[in-house]
Amino acid sequence: MDLVTGATGIVGSHVLLECARLGPVRAIHRGTADRTIVDRIFRFYRDDAEELLARIEWHEAGLEDTDALHEAMVGVRHVFHAAAVVSFDPQDAKSMDRVNVQGTANVVNAALAHNVERLCHVSSTATIGSAPSDVLRNEDLPWTTDRHTSGYALSKYAAELEVHRGIAEGLDAVMVNPCVIIGPGAAGRSSMTLMERLQKGTGFYPPGTNAVVDARDVARCMMQLVEQGKTGQRYLLVGENLSYRTLFTELAHAFGRPAPHRAIRPWMLELGWRIERLRSLLTGSKPFLTAATANSAITKRSYDASKVRQLLDHDFISAKDAVENVARFLRGDRAY
Repeated sequence: MDLVTGATGIVGSHVLLECARLGPVRAIHRGTADRTIVDRIFRFYRDDAEELLARIEWHEAGLEDTDALHEAMVGVRHVFHAAAVVSFDPQDAKSMDRVNVQGTANVVNAALAHNVERLCHVSSTATIGSAPSDVLRNEDLPWTTDRHTSGYALSKYAAELEVHRGIAEGLDAVMVNPCVIIGPGAAGRSSMTLMERLQKGTGFYPPGTNAVVDARDVARCMMQLVEQGKTGQRYLLVGENLSYRTLFTELAHAFGRPAPHRAIRPWMLELGWRIERLRSLLTGSKPFLTAATANSAITKRSYDASKVRQLLDHDFISAKDAVENVARFLRGDRAY
């Protein structure tokens, strides 16, 4: 059977659904993880959710628990490694190193030890090299860092190096590099934090540009790439390049809110992340805005997904449909 790490996350739960459609699947989770989100997501998409949920074999195994990880890897054909800490808060640097880097090293080692047929590692566009705003970024751009490089980007790039190390030792592996992933998930995690905040409405939008991809596309591409991808290759998963204004407008329409009409000025973001840092230090809470996210909000970038499109002949879901899918989930409706 196949194994999914990070099975309660946005990507992991959607991969788990795709695997369960085909047969039994093993999933690992941390002891503190709330597995009810998987139940909710399955029931959101499928009428036969009960049957599919029964196909999941759950194993409690943190990525730092090598013994439990090896136990979960017995008899596994493919590993979909989706577990990661996604944070742009400098205070989470140690946990990102422990989970994203060392955790990936442990997964790679276990996969090697148990002769796993192939590993599909979930990386990020954060590891893609930079380019001028009018140039589409692709998988071949060299890795660069500067003062704005986030701890998250550093950890995900180091994780990719662990996968390459595994390949050098005999592991067969491919990597996917999704952009901002939009899909149903647990409250307060990954892009769901942004969805929940914009559900309340806002009149402002950041001036930058980015790309989004539906979680369903990420899962479906991973299922195909674990069979068809080339060893050691990275594949950008991009549904649509768009401005934050367009994205925020789509979200406003999906939630029945007025569209944002005022751009956030760079100086506002600079001041905002400093205020948030002070507030988080005083209260012990997580900052909503950091130096990294403030810089991202004003950066103009776009990505080229032609490599995966040509290989898989895959048509990506539009940003509008991806946003509406999450809105339906948050309203308690069913998926189309």
